[in-house]
Amino acid sequence: MLSRQTKRKFKAMCFYIISWILCCVTFGLLCYYNESSFVESKIFFIQLLSQFAIFMGLSHGIYDVVILQDDKDHRPIIPAVIIRSLYFLWAVVINLGLCILVQHIYLEGELITEGSLAELREYIKEPTTIVFVIYAFFIGYLITFVRSVHKKFGTRIFINTLLGKYQDPVEEDRIFLFIDLRHSTTLAEELGHFTYSNFLRDYYHYLSNCCEENRGEIYQIAGDGVYLTWPLKKCKKKPRPLFCFQDLKNCFHGLEKKFMSTYGKIPQFKAAAHCGKVIRSEVGNFGSEMAYHGDALNTTARLESLCAPLDEDFIISEELLRLLPKTERFKPKSLGNLELRGRKKEISAFSLTFSLDKRQRFY
Repeated sequence: MLSRQTKRKFKAMCFYIISWILCCVTFGLLCYYNESSFVESKIFFIQLLSQFAIFMGLSHGIYDVVILQDDKDHRPIIPAVIIRSLYFLWAVVINLGLCILVQHIYLEGELITEGSLAELREYIKEPTTIVFVIYAFFIGYLITFVRSVHKKFGTRIFINTLLGKYQDPVEEDRIFLFIDLRHSTTLAEELGHFTYSNFLRDYYHYLSNCCEENRGEIYQIAGDGVYLTWPLKKCKKKPRPLFCFQDLKNCFHGLEKKFMSTYGKIPQFKAAAHCGKVIRSEVGNFGSEMAYHGDALNTTARLESLCAPLDEDFIISEELLRLLPKTERFKPKSLGNLELRGRKKEISAFSLTFSLDKRQRFY
Protein backbone atom coordinates (compact mmCIF):
# COMPACT_ATOMS: atom_id res chain seq x y z
CA MET A 1 0.00 0.00 0.00
CA LEU A 2 1.41 3.37 -1.02
CA SER A 3 1.88 5.97 1.68
CA ARG A 4 0.15 9.34 1.49
CA GLN A 5 3.53 10.97 0.91
CA THR A 6 4.22 8.78 -2.14
CA LYS A 7 0.81 9.59 -3.59
CA ARG A 8 1.42 13.33 -3.11
CA LYS A 9 4.77 13.08 -4.88
CA PHE A 10 3.18 11.19 -7.76
CA LYS A 11 0.48 13.87 -8.16
CA ALA A 12 3.16 16.57 -8.10
CA MET A 13 5.18 14.79 -10.80
CA CYS A 14 2.06 14.56 -12.97
CA PHE A 15 1.52 18.31 -12.51
CA TYR A 16 5.02 19.11 -13.81
CA ILE A 17 4.75 16.78 -16.81
CA ILE A 18 1.30 18.06 -17.84
CA SER A 19 2.39 21.69 -17.38
CA TRP A 20 5.43 21.22 -19.60
CA ILE A 21 3.35 19.45 -22.25
CA LEU A 22 0.85 22.34 -22.33
CA CYS A 23 3.63 24.96 -22.52
CA CYS A 24 5.47 23.11 -25.31
CA VAL A 25 2.27 22.61 -27.30
CA THR A 26 1.60 26.34 -26.93
CA PHE A 27 5.07 27.14 -28.31
CA GLY A 28 4.49 24.82 -31.27
CA LEU A 29 1.14 26.44 -32.07
CA LEU A 30 2.68 29.92 -31.86
CA CYS A 31 5.40 28.89 -34.31
CA TYR A 32 3.13 27.26 -36.90
CA TYR A 33 -0.36 28.67 -36.34
CA ASN A 34 -0.41 30.37 -39.76
CA GLU A 35 1.11 27.47 -41.71
CA SER A 36 -1.25 25.74 -44.13
CA SER A 37 0.60 22.42 -44.07
CA PHE A 38 3.26 20.56 -42.13
CA VAL A 39 6.38 19.44 -43.93
CA GLU A 40 8.62 16.72 -42.59
CA SER A 41 10.83 19.14 -40.64
CA LYS A 42 7.82 20.61 -38.86
CA ILE A 43 6.51 17.18 -37.90
CA PHE A 44 9.97 16.42 -36.54
CA PHE A 45 9.82 19.68 -34.55
CA ILE A 46 6.42 18.82 -33.03
CA GLN A 47 7.62 15.33 -32.08
CA LEU A 48 10.72 16.91 -30.57
CA LEU A 49 8.62 19.29 -28.46
CA SER A 50 6.42 16.46 -27.17
CA GLN A 51 9.39 14.36 -26.17
CA PHE A 52 11.15 17.35 -24.62
CA ALA A 53 8.05 18.16 -22.54
CA ILE A 54 8.04 14.68 -20.97
CA PHE A 55 11.79 14.71 -20.29
CA MET A 56 11.70 18.23 -18.88
CA GLY A 57 8.62 17.53 -16.78
CA LEU A 58 10.31 14.51 -15.24
CA SER A 59 13.60 16.32 -14.54
CA HIS A 60 11.79 19.42 -13.15
CA GLY A 61 9.61 17.23 -10.93
CA ILE A 62 12.57 15.21 -9.67
CA TYR A 63 14.46 18.42 -8.82
CA ASP A 64 11.55 20.03 -6.92
CA VAL A 65 9.79 17.01 -5.42
CA VAL A 66 12.62 14.55 -4.77
CA ILE A 67 15.83 16.56 -4.41
CA LEU A 68 14.31 19.61 -2.69
CA GLN A 69 11.59 17.48 -1.01
CA ASP A 70 8.84 19.69 -2.42
CA ASP A 71 8.51 22.33 0.31
CA LYS A 72 11.66 21.85 2.37
CA ASP A 73 14.07 24.09 0.45
CA HIS A 74 15.55 26.23 3.22
CA ARG A 75 18.47 27.69 1.28
CA PRO A 76 19.09 31.46 1.27
CA ILE A 77 17.21 33.21 -1.55
CA ILE A 78 20.18 34.35 -3.70
CA PRO A 79 22.01 30.99 -3.81
CA ALA A 80 18.67 29.25 -4.38
CA VAL A 81 17.87 31.47 -7.40
CA ILE A 82 21.36 31.07 -8.89
CA ILE A 83 21.34 27.28 -8.48
CA ARG A 84 17.80 27.00 -9.87
CA SER A 85 18.68 29.20 -12.87
CA LEU A 86 21.75 27.11 -13.67
CA TYR A 87 19.70 23.96 -13.29
CA PHE A 88 16.98 25.18 -15.67
CA LEU A 89 19.53 26.28 -18.26
CA TRP A 90 21.45 23.01 -18.24
CA ALA A 91 18.28 20.89 -18.02
CA VAL A 92 16.77 22.63 -21.06
CA VAL A 93 19.94 22.30 -23.16
CA ILE A 94 20.68 18.70 -22.17
CA ASN A 95 17.08 17.50 -22.57
CA LEU A 96 16.76 19.24 -25.93
CA GLY A 97 20.00 17.70 -27.18
CA LEU A 98 18.96 14.28 -25.88
CA CYS A 99 15.60 14.54 -27.65
CA ILE A 100 17.28 15.35 -30.97
CA LEU A 101 19.59 12.35 -30.61
CA VAL A 102 16.72 10.05 -29.61
CA GLN A 103 14.74 11.14 -32.67
CA HIS A 104 17.57 9.89 -34.86
CA ILE A 105 17.18 6.39 -33.49
CA TYR A 106 14.02 6.21 -35.61
CA LEU A 107 15.84 7.60 -38.65
CA GLU A 108 19.23 5.87 -38.51
CA GLY A 109 18.78 3.19 -35.88
CA GLU A 110 21.58 4.55 -33.68
CA LEU A 111 21.69 7.16 -30.95
CA ILE A 112 25.00 8.84 -31.74
CA THR A 113 26.30 9.01 -35.31
CA GLU A 114 28.05 11.61 -37.41
CA GLY A 115 24.71 12.48 -38.95
CA SER A 116 22.93 12.91 -35.61
CA LEU A 117 25.74 15.06 -34.19
CA ALA A 118 25.71 17.21 -37.34
CA GLU A 119 21.92 17.56 -37.05
CA LEU A 120 22.32 18.50 -33.40
CA ARG A 121 24.78 21.27 -34.27
CA GLU A 122 22.44 22.60 -36.94
CA TYR A 123 19.44 22.71 -34.60
CA ILE A 124 21.40 24.48 -31.89
CA LYS A 125 22.34 27.25 -34.33
CA GLU A 126 18.77 27.86 -35.54
CA PRO A 127 17.03 31.03 -34.24
CA THR A 128 13.92 29.02 -33.30
CA THR A 129 15.98 26.79 -31.03
CA ILE A 130 17.59 29.76 -29.29
CA VAL A 131 14.17 31.35 -28.78
CA PHE A 132 12.82 28.05 -27.44
CA VAL A 133 15.69 27.69 -24.94
CA ILE A 134 14.93 31.19 -23.58
CA TYR A 135 11.19 30.42 -23.57
CA ALA A 136 11.70 27.12 -21.70
CA PHE A 137 13.99 28.80 -19.15
CA PHE A 138 11.29 31.27 -18.12
CA ILE A 139 8.56 28.63 -18.36
CA GLY A 140 10.45 26.66 -15.73
CA TYR A 141 10.13 29.59 -13.33
CA LEU A 142 6.48 30.12 -14.30
CA ILE A 143 5.59 26.50 -13.53
CA THR A 144 7.45 26.70 -10.22
CA PHE A 145 5.55 29.89 -9.36
CA VAL A 146 2.15 28.37 -10.20
CA ARG A 147 2.99 25.30 -8.14
CA SER A 148 3.99 27.48 -5.17
CA VAL A 149 0.80 29.57 -5.41
CA HIS A 150 -1.31 26.41 -5.67
CA LYS A 151 0.29 25.04 -2.51
CA LYS A 152 -0.14 28.29 -0.62
CA PHE A 153 -3.67 29.31 -1.62
CA GLY A 154 -5.23 26.37 -3.43
CA THR A 155 -6.46 26.25 -7.00
CA ARG A 156 -9.91 27.69 -6.33
CA ILE A 157 -8.70 30.77 -4.45
CA PHE A 158 -5.98 31.46 -7.02
CA ILE A 159 -8.37 31.28 -9.99
CA ASN A 160 -11.11 33.25 -8.27
CA THR A 161 -8.61 35.95 -7.27
CA LEU A 162 -7.41 36.26 -10.87
CA LEU A 163 -11.00 36.59 -12.02
CA GLY A 164 -11.79 39.14 -9.30
CA LYS A 165 -14.67 37.02 -8.07
CA TYR A 166 -14.37 38.05 -4.43
CA GLN A 167 -13.77 41.76 -4.89
CA ASP A 168 -17.48 42.09 -4.16
CA PRO A 169 -18.80 40.23 -1.08
CA VAL A 170 -20.25 36.78 -1.77
CA GLU A 171 -22.51 34.80 0.58
CA GLU A 172 -21.60 31.13 1.02
CA ASP A 173 -22.71 28.16 3.10
CA ARG A 174 -19.51 26.82 4.63
CA ILE A 175 -18.24 24.39 7.24
CA PHE A 176 -15.49 25.49 9.62
CA LEU A 177 -13.21 23.22 11.58
CA PHE A 178 -11.08 24.88 14.25
CA ILE A 179 -8.13 22.80 15.46
CA ASP A 180 -6.14 23.90 18.50
CA LEU A 181 -2.86 22.49 19.80
CA ARG A 182 -3.10 21.29 23.40
CA HIS A 183 -0.71 22.61 26.08
CA SER A 184 0.89 25.05 23.64
CA THR A 185 2.09 27.42 26.39
CA THR A 186 3.78 24.57 28.25
CA LEU A 187 5.33 23.30 25.02
CA ALA A 188 6.73 26.72 24.17
CA GLU A 189 8.22 27.05 27.64
CA GLU A 190 9.77 23.58 27.69
CA LEU A 191 11.09 23.52 24.10
CA GLY A 192 12.25 27.12 23.81
CA HIS A 193 11.02 29.52 21.16
CA PHE A 194 13.29 28.30 18.34
CA THR A 195 12.60 24.58 18.81
CA TYR A 196 8.93 25.30 19.40
CA SER A 197 8.82 27.18 16.09
CA ASN A 198 10.25 24.13 14.31
CA PHE A 199 7.76 21.95 16.17
CA LEU A 200 4.87 24.08 14.89
CA ARG A 201 6.32 24.08 11.36
CA ASP A 202 6.34 20.28 11.24
CA TYR A 203 2.93 20.09 12.91
CA TYR A 204 1.32 22.40 10.35
CA HIS A 205 3.16 20.66 7.52
CA TYR A 206 1.33 17.39 8.16
CA LEU A 207 -1.91 19.13 9.11
CA SER A 208 -2.00 20.97 5.78
CA ASN A 209 -1.36 17.71 3.91
CA CYS A 210 -4.36 16.09 5.62
CA CYS A 211 -6.46 19.14 4.82
CA GLU A 212 -5.52 19.13 1.14
CA GLU A 213 -6.15 15.40 0.79
CA ASN A 214 -9.67 15.93 2.12
CA ARG A 215 -10.24 18.87 -0.28
CA GLY A 216 -10.32 21.48 2.43
CA GLU A 217 -8.79 24.94 2.59
CA ILE A 218 -6.67 26.46 5.31
CA TYR A 219 -8.39 29.76 6.01
CA GLN A 220 -6.32 31.12 8.86
CA ILE A 221 -3.44 30.10 11.10
CA ALA A 222 -3.25 32.04 14.35
CA GLY A 223 -0.44 30.91 16.61
CA ASP A 224 -1.29 27.36 17.66
CA GLY A 225 -4.81 27.32 16.20
CA VAL A 226 -5.97 26.88 12.62
CA TYR A 227 -9.28 27.30 10.78
CA LEU A 228 -10.02 24.80 8.03
CA THR A 229 -13.05 25.28 5.81
CA TRP A 230 -15.15 23.46 3.21
CA PRO A 231 -18.15 24.52 1.09
CA LEU A 232 -21.16 22.79 2.60
CA LYS A 233 -22.25 21.37 -0.77
CA LYS A 234 -18.88 19.57 -1.11
CA CYS A 235 -19.58 17.57 2.06
CA LYS A 236 -23.05 16.24 1.29
CA LYS A 237 -21.73 12.81 0.22
CA LYS A 238 -18.67 12.58 2.45
CA PRO A 239 -18.12 14.12 5.90
CA ARG A 240 -14.78 15.59 4.79
CA PRO A 241 -14.10 17.63 7.98
CA LEU A 242 -14.52 14.51 10.11
CA PHE A 243 -12.35 12.45 7.77
CA CYS A 244 -9.74 15.20 7.98
CA PHE A 245 -9.61 15.03 11.78
CA GLN A 246 -9.52 11.23 11.59
CA ASP A 247 -6.55 11.47 9.22
CA LEU A 248 -4.80 13.83 11.62
CA LYS A 249 -5.17 11.34 14.47
CA ASN A 250 -3.81 8.53 12.31
CA CYS A 251 -1.03 10.68 10.91
CA PHE A 252 0.43 11.82 14.21
CA HIS A 253 -0.02 8.38 15.72
CA GLY A 254 2.26 7.05 12.99
CA LEU A 255 4.72 9.90 13.54
CA GLU A 256 5.04 9.51 17.31
CA LYS A 257 8.59 8.09 17.12
CA LYS A 258 9.73 10.85 14.76
CA PHE A 259 8.40 13.66 16.96
CA MET A 260 9.68 12.03 20.15
CA SER A 261 13.19 11.59 18.75
CA THR A 262 13.27 15.18 17.43
CA TYR A 263 11.38 17.15 20.09
CA GLY A 264 10.61 14.76 22.93
CA LYS A 265 6.95 15.77 22.55
CA ILE A 266 3.98 14.57 20.50
CA PRO A 267 1.35 16.95 19.07
CA GLN A 268 -1.99 16.62 20.81
CA PHE A 269 -4.96 18.63 19.64
CA LYS A 270 -8.65 19.28 20.08
CA ALA A 271 -11.18 20.61 17.60
CA ALA A 272 -14.72 21.80 16.95
CA ALA A 273 -16.85 22.05 13.82
CA HIS A 274 -19.84 24.16 12.88
CA CYS A 275 -21.51 25.49 9.74
CA GLY A 276 -23.47 28.51 8.61
CA LYS A 277 -23.79 31.34 6.15
CA VAL A 278 -20.77 33.65 5.88
CA ILE A 279 -19.71 36.52 3.67
CA ARG A 280 -16.51 35.98 1.76
CA SER A 281 -14.68 38.98 0.37
CA GLU A 282 -11.24 40.33 -0.38
CA VAL A 283 -10.20 42.84 2.28
CA GLY A 284 -7.42 45.38 2.18
CA ASN A 285 -5.67 47.02 -0.73
CA PHE A 286 -1.95 46.28 -0.64
CA GLY A 287 -1.29 42.90 0.95
CA SER A 288 -4.99 42.06 0.75
CA GLU A 289 -6.34 38.68 1.82
CA MET A 290 -9.53 36.63 1.67
CA ALA A 291 -11.73 36.96 4.74
CA TYR A 292 -14.89 35.32 6.03
CA HIS A 293 -17.35 37.30 8.10
CA GLY A 294 -20.15 35.67 10.04
CA ASP A 295 -21.28 34.10 13.27
CA ALA A 296 -20.19 30.61 12.16
CA LEU A 297 -16.50 31.32 12.83
CA ASN A 298 -17.07 32.72 16.32
CA THR A 299 -19.38 29.84 17.21
CA THR A 300 -16.80 27.30 16.04
CA ALA A 301 -14.10 28.91 18.20
CA ARG A 302 -16.42 29.04 21.23
CA LEU A 303 -17.29 25.34 20.82
CA GLU A 304 -13.59 24.47 20.66
CA SER A 305 -12.94 26.38 23.89
CA LEU A 306 -15.30 23.94 25.65
CA CYS A 307 -13.24 20.87 24.69
CA ALA A 308 -10.89 21.23 27.66
CA PRO A 309 -13.56 21.81 30.37
CA LEU A 310 -15.67 18.96 28.99
CA ASP A 311 -12.63 16.72 28.46
CA GLU A 312 -13.52 16.09 24.81
CA ASP A 313 -11.32 15.89 21.71
CA PHE A 314 -13.97 16.91 19.20
CA ILE A 315 -17.22 18.85 19.51
CA ILE A 316 -19.65 19.37 16.66
CA SER A 317 -22.84 21.40 16.54
CA GLU A 318 -26.06 19.45 16.12
CA GLU A 319 -26.88 21.60 13.08
CA LEU A 320 -23.79 20.38 11.24
CA LEU A 321 -24.06 16.81 12.50
CA ARG A 322 -27.53 16.51 10.95
CA LEU A 323 -26.25 17.76 7.60
CA LEU A 324 -23.25 15.44 7.29
CA PRO A 325 -23.64 11.83 6.08
CA LYS A 326 -22.11 8.69 7.58
CA THR A 327 -21.51 10.12 11.04
CA GLU A 328 -22.59 7.00 12.94
CA ARG A 329 -19.05 5.57 12.79
CA PHE A 330 -17.87 8.43 15.02
CA LYS A 331 -20.33 7.50 17.81
CA PRO A 332 -22.02 10.90 18.43
CA LYS A 333 -22.78 11.59 22.11
CA SER A 334 -25.10 14.41 23.05
CA LEU A 335 -23.65 17.17 25.22
CA GLY A 336 -27.00 18.90 25.57
CA ASN A 337 -27.45 22.63 25.12
CA LEU A 338 -24.27 24.57 25.73
CA GLU A 339 -23.86 28.19 26.70
CA LEU A 340 -21.25 29.96 24.60
CA ARG A 341 -19.44 33.08 25.69
CA GLY A 342 -20.72 36.13 23.84
CA ARG A 343 -23.73 34.28 22.43
CA LYS A 344 -27.23 34.76 23.79
CA LYS A 345 -28.75 31.53 22.50
CA GLU A 346 -27.59 28.13 23.65
CA ILE A 347 -26.44 25.65 21.02
CA SER A 348 -26.99 21.91 20.94
CA ALA A 349 -23.75 19.99 20.45
CA PHE A 350 -22.32 16.47 20.32
CA SER A 351 -18.94 14.94 20.97
CA LEU A 352 -17.38 12.47 18.51
CA THR A 353 -14.97 9.58 19.03
CA PHE A 354 -12.20 8.90 16.51
CA SER A 355 -10.54 5.47 16.59
CA LEU A 356 -7.06 4.94 15.17
CA ASP A 357 -6.60 3.05 11.91
CA LYS A 358 -3.08 1.60 11.88
CA ARG A 359 -3.40 0.60 8.22
CA GLN A 360 -3.13 4.23 7.13
CA ARG A 361 0.36 5.33 6.09
CA PHE A 362 1.15 9.03 5.91
CA TYR A 363 4.91 9.11 6.00
